[in-house]
Amino acid sequence: MAGTTTYYGITYPTSTDYVKDGATAIQTVATGFDSAVAIPTYNAQTGATYTFALTDVGKTVTASNASAQTYTIPPTSSVAWPTNTTLDVINLGAGVVTFAAGAGVTVTNTAQTLAQYQSASLVRTGLNAWTIMPKSGGSSGLTLVKTQTIGSAVTSVIITSAFSATYDNYFITVGDTACSLANDNVGFQLRTGSTTAITNYRYSGLYTAYNTTIGYTVSTSNSQMLGLGRGLAATEKTSFGFFLYSPFLANKTVINGLGYVGSDLAGYTVGYHSTAASYDQFVLNAVDGGNLTGGTVSVYGYQK
Repeated sequence: MAGTTTYYGITYPTSTDYVKDGATAIQTVATGFDSAVAIPTYNAQTGATYTFALTDVGKTVTASNASAQTYTIPPTSSVAWPTNTTLDVINLGAGVVTFAAGAGVTVTNTAQTLAQYQSASLVRTGLNAWTIMPKSGGSSGLTLVKTQTIGSAVTSVIITSAFSATYDNYFITVGDTACSLANDNVGFQLRTGSTTAITNYRYSGLYTAYNTTIGYTVSTSNSQMLGLGRGLAATEKTSFGFFLYSPFLANKTVINGLGYVGSDLAGYTVGYHSTAASYDQFVLNAVDGGNLTGGTVSVYGYQK
C-alpha cells in the first residue's frame, strides 16, 4: 500500500494492490471511518487561561471556571493546524471566556465572548486567520458576566471581577434579598483592588407612592450612592436593577437606578461618581444599621 488520501474525514488507501494488500486496505478504511464518526470526546479545562492544541481538533473544549478566562489560538508556527480546522468550545463555568490571538494570528470577531452555557466554533480560514462563530446566544446585546450570592445577615457584600475592558457599560440586577430593617436603604460603592471609593457620589431621584404622591430625594451623603434599592419592611424581600456606564474606563461613572421601593414607594434615581478612575468591583451595603440576607447579584455586560 503506497499511501493514503483523506476525503471528508475518512482515510482511503491510494495506489495499492487490492489482492495483495486487501486486508490492510480494508483496515485503513475501517479505521478512518471509525475516526470520522466516533462519539465526540472532550477536553475539560478549569484554569483561567488555556492555549489550544492540535489534540483539540475533533474534540469539544469545555471551559469551567468561576472567574474570567482567556483562551488563546496559537500560530501555525507553533501548531501545525490542518486546513479548515474547526475548534469547538462550550463554557460551563460562571466566568466569561474571552478569545485571544497568538503571535501573528488574526481573529475575526475577537469581541465575541462566551457567558455560561454559551458555545462557539473557531474556524481556521487561512494560514493564521480564524473566525469565531457563536452557536448559542453569543451575539446578544447583554452577556452575563457573573452571578454572586449574598450571604446571610451581612452588612455588605463585595462583587469581585465585575468590570473589565471587555465591556464599557453594564446592567446589574439584585434579586430576592431581604433587609433586616424596615425601609433599610441599599447603598452602592465602586471598588478597585482592595480600595473602596467612599467619596464623591452625586445623585437625585423622583418617586411616587401607590396613592400618587410624588416626591424626590437628593444627595445627603457623598460616601455612597443611595436610592437604587430599599427594603420594604423587616425580613421582606426586595429586588431592583441599575445601569452603570463606564465603570472600568478612566471616566466618571454614571449610574441610573430602577426599582427604588420602600413604604409603598417606587421610583427612578440617577447619579454619578465624579472621580475619573477605573473600577473592577462594587459593594452593596445595608446603610441604616441592618443587614442583607440571601438573594443573587447578576452582572451583565453590553456587547460593544
